[in-house]
Amino acid sequence: MSADTSYVKKQLVYVANIQAAAAAGQIVYTAQNGPGLLTGTNAASVYTITMPANFTIPVNRRHITVTTTIATLGASAQYDEAASAANTVVIRGAAFGGGVLDVSFLIAIFRIEMLP
Repeated sequence: MSADTSYVKKQLVYVANIQAAAAAGQIVYTAQNGPGLLTGTNAASVYTITMPANFTIPVNRRHITVTTTIATLGASAQYDEAASAANTVVIRGAAFGGGVLDVSFLIAIFRIEMLP
């Protein structure tokens, strides 16, 4: 009889609200919660969110949810998996019809570990 691996061992989640207009090169978190503090940079509406060294999530073991919270019609925030790494999550802000746009958004970064 084989072991059943359908049970969740633990779920680790970061939740953060990121402000649209910050000083050049910075990300401003209006709220965040998780197993450590997130940091990061913003350059031309590319938000690089950095997780603390003691809690990184491999790209192939994470789930990212991004929801824009800006009132600008057509604003979007999209997860860039190819540009992300185990310790970073890259989000790109965009305007309707193309072009970059600083956006505010809520992000949730999930890692679910299953029992062996």
